[in-house]
Amino acid sequence: MEYWEVTKDRAQLTRAVWEAHLPSVKIGTAGFAELQTMIGQFEDLVQQRTAAQDDLDAAYRAQQGVLLKMRLLGTKVPKLIEGQLDENEGLMRDVREVHRTQPKTEASTLKRARELYPVWVRANAALAALTPSQPPIKRVLQGVEYTAAGLKALLDGYTGIVAECNNKQEVLETKRAALRTLDTAADGLNKRWYKFVKNSYDPGSPPYDALSGIPTEPGTAPPDTIEIDTVTQGGEEGRQVLVAFIDGGGDHATMKKVKWQVVGVDAGFANEAPLDASGNALGPFPAGTVVKILTEVTNSTGSRTTAPRTITLEAPVI
Repeated sequence: MEYWEVTKDRAQLTRAVWEAHLPSVKIGTAGFAELQTMIGQFEDLVQQRTAAQDDLDAAYRAQQGVLLKMRLLGTKVPKLIEGQLDENEGLMRDVREVHRTQPKTEASTLKRARELYPVWVRANAALAALTPSQPPIKRVLQGVEYTAAGLKALLDGYTGIVAECNNKQEVLETKRAALRTLDTAADGLNKRWYKFVKNSYDPGSPPYDALSGIPTEPGTAPPDTIEIDTVTQGGEEGRQVLVAFIDGGGDHATMKKVKWQVVGVDAGFANEAPLDASGNALGPFPAGTVVKILTEVTNSTGSRTTAPRTITLEAPVI
């Protein structure tokens, strides 16, 4: 269960006892009707958070996809130029300069792509000047034919993609905060009401005895969830689901797992593996597979899960 599900379940039990035994009692200015309103707000806020997370995931994967395409073009195209124009000393000198930048990071991938673009344009001109003239250099990625202009379009559009990711991250943080605020308010009202009743009535009275049906927090702290940072495609043959985790979390947990469901195949999160803090690689899966992933932490008090994340496997970029 997610943290908010624990609160909502307890709130539903509290509301039922509150209405049945003490319908006129207010905690501050809130009665059972106000608690019911809070209960009704959870689902909408959860859906908003899920939609915002899906939007961010899609934007982030688009960003990473563009980077990967630029990285591959930056690696493959210089070799194509070498293969076709090895005798052109000026171009070979420039290609060697391109090779000096290793596209291992975002910054170095962008740098290499910027350095490659004018060399690619000049290589195309050199090919056109041959007798007989030769067609410009192209490279196919995911079934799409990329030219020098295509590389420039990837470069020109990248800043906008990054900005979109940042905007969607802000939206997600707002939705997460709204859900946390509601959870805190409902949890606080649950506990205040429970405390009021327990100290107002004696054992054997109907209100007091009804409290036994409402779960309380155990002495052992529940396990802290381990949040998923990113879910991307890559790894073996470009067909694995790569799961990275946010640092921290997992306190008080005696067991930590990553669980996943292949949509349309598994009835639930039937697959699991020990959670590796450095990241888990799931699969490989065929293109078109829809996979949902969550983390689960457990101790003697029970289990806590994160919100599921979803990815649809595309044809790999190779």
